[in-house]
Amino acid sequence: MIQPWEYGRVPKEWVPPMSTLVDEIWVPSRHVFRSFVSSGIPSERVRVVPNGVNTSLFSPDAKLYPLATTRKFKFLFVGGTIWRKGVDILLQAYRDAFSKKDDVVLVIKDFGQNSYYRGQGAGEAIREIQSDPDAPEILYMKDMLAESDMPGLFTACDCLVHPYRGEGFGLPVLEAMACAVPVIVTAGGATDDFCTAETGYLVQSRRKSFVSKDIDLVGGSGWVLEPEALSLGELMRRVYEHPAEANEKAARALVRVRTDYTWEKVGTQVLDRIRSILSRPIRRVQMSYLKAV
Repeated sequence: MIQPWEYGRVPKEWVPPMSTLVDEIWVPSRHVFRSFVSSGIPSERVRVVPNGVNTSLFSPDAKLYPLATTRKFKFLFVGGTIWRKGVDILLQAYRDAFSKKDDVVLVIKDFGQNSYYRGQGAGEAIREIQSDPDAPEILYMKDMLAESDMPGLFTACDCLVHPYRGEGFGLPVLEAMACAVPVIVTAGGATDDFCTAETGYLVQSRRKSFVSKDIDLVGGSGWVLEPEALSLGELMRRVYEHPAEANEKAARALVRVRTDYTWEKVGTQVLDRIRSILSRPIRRVQMSYLKAV
């Protein structure tokens, strides 16, 4: 089974089948590994197999995607504009840290508003800021882009901002790093695996209890990270005012991705796990036999 998860503890109903019927559960980050194990899934059943990046496509040489703005410095957010992704914190921090006088724009590439995130987006809050004559500029993009255009969206911008509350991995962060674009991310979550103070900017955060009426989590509650808007705003100003420093971090991040997160590297890990599984008895067959005797 390949299964990411974002909320610290897994649903109760997952635990029995994952513990008894699955030979291995592949999770994309150490954060998810800890979530599964702390929920009662046997640690020997869970393996970290990260996502990868096509570094031939996601590259600093990607042709710039044309953006409808004259502003010089461009922040970028990529993902669904939902609570879990922290877009409300981003809007607050951006509005507090900048004004119309700053030569800056926040490019928001939204996803899923016509499908899995329908009715959950921050479009109204974005439009409210856009209508304020004193607010810094926001360029809101809802249209789908071809996969071949996505690398150019990253390289057309100066910094990716991803102040998530919960992520299983955070692929847009890794894709930005592969394009040598500086990144600002929440500290303490899934992106810690590949984004450190050497390769990006880390937003201060605190752990916060998470309860959902729709999900019966192990222990009654899980947790998310609550990024500090003040910390985020300060880091955005830092990158805006010190681009050379940010680009140095981005150069180190590019090396990190090309060393450990190409699909060739990840593919090797996948093959290793498959070989390991094939060398052992099939777990569900074992369990069926034990029940029979």
